[in-house]
Amino acid sequence: LILHREALALRPVGHTDRSMSLNNLAKQLSSHFDHRGNDEDLDQAIALQREVLALRPVGHANRSMSLNNLANLLSSRFQHRGNDEDLDQTIALYRDA
Repeated sequence: LILHREALALRPVGHTDRSMSLNNLAKQLSSHFDHRGNDEDLDQAIALQREVLALRPVGHANRSMSLNNLANLLSSRFQHRGNDEDLDQTIALYRDA
C-alpha cells in the first residue's frame, strides 16, 4: 500500500496517468480489506474508484472497466454491511457498464 500511495503522489491532479494510479491503489485496498476486514480500506477503495470514474468520462476506453470496478466494490460493501443504497448503486453501475 505504501508504494501505491507513493506512486499516486507522483501523479498529481491533472497528470494523464493519475486514474491508473488511483485504480491500482483502490485494488490494493480492496485486497487488504479481503484479508483484514478493515471497513476503512473498503470505504477508501470506493472513494478512489469514484475518482477514477470521474477521470474517465463517457467515451473513455476504460470507462466500462471503471464502472465494473466500482460496482464490484459496492457489491462487496453491500454483502458486508447490507446497505440497500450500495446495492442500488451496484445495479445501476452494472447496467451502465
